[in-house]
Amino acid sequence: MIAAIIVGAVILLALIIKGIGKPRGFRLYKEELPDELGIHKGNGFEDIVHSLEDSLPKAYVQQVKQRMKGRNTKADEVEWTFFEMKRYFLLNAVIKDVPMFSAKADEVWHEMIMFTVDYERFTDRFFDRFLHHQPNVDTTPSPQPDKRAFFDWMYAHLFDITGNSRLLWGKFFQHPLDKSTLQDFQRLSEDELLDRYFLRNGKWEEQQRHLIQALKEEIKDAKKRMKSGGSSYFKKALKKGNVSNELLFQGFVFYSLYEATDFSRHMNELLLYKKTIYAGDTASYSGYSCSSPWEDNRHHHHHDGGHHHHDSGSSCSSSNCSSSSCGSGCSSS
Repeated sequence: MIAAIIVGAVILLALIIKGIGKPRGFRLYKEELPDELGIHKGNGFEDIVHSLEDSLPKAYVQQVKQRMKGRNTKADEVEWTFFEMKRYFLLNAVIKDVPMFSAKADEVWHEMIMFTVDYERFTDRFFDRFLHHQPNVDTTPSPQPDKRAFFDWMYAHLFDITGNSRLLWGKFFQHPLDKSTLQDFQRLSEDELLDRYFLRNGKWEEQQRHLIQALKEEIKDAKKRMKSGGSSYFKKALKKGNVSNELLFQGFVFYSLYEATDFSRHMNELLLYKKTIYAGDTASYSGYSCSSPWEDNRHHHHHDGGHHHHDSGSSCSSSNCSSSSCGSGCSSS
């Protein structure tokens, strides 16, 4: 009898261990897609979204989505990955060098290119050129921290970041802005910065200048902050538990300038407070959160109505989406 109980306990333990070790499929949150790509209102960014949508024929979009579904991709994953791919295209219309940091979005890009005529017409209409797909020839793709930092700054200043944004692109604000980039935005004129970092096709120059002015102002604010107490300003904000997007952007630039060697720790302190706490233990994701996608897929719960989720917020391990699977898509033919 005792032997049977021991054997049963061993079998049960083996099944539990097997269940824990079993790889889990990629899952996204049950979130609604933001209107107009979740672009920040004002400064004409909506015009870029409208131009992008007008350049994508509905029939072409549906064909691409149908191919994705034919590969047993769930409908909500199809919608979200295509949504983030459009955000990537918009970034390519504004700045020069945009590595592909999402393996899932890159799959959408591959499917779009399969329709060669439609893809060429789309890129010619939206970009005024052919947007090439540049595969990364490295066996182990480089995370390209400097480019990822600039990508994060630009993405966050254009779009609202959701939980699914983070799952598809990897964690945001994990790398400081490059010193040379910060120096450029301090000393170069707007025209010089347009030539160095942005696409000069004349279509979105007003919007590009707004982004240049924003980073220049954030650098000036960071310098003032350093003279008037440095990081104590952010420590006080953390004690109050009130971390706004504006404070997050300020911290991103401040720590890039003055705490680059310990940047990730400082930013993750801010990111952990970038939540809205509701009744009980549920929280609304900011999209920047520190945990990895696999932590999220273990811990998130779906609630009827509000789509609020619980995040442990404790894991800071690297995301599998944080490295580039493909190079920049910005070269022209």
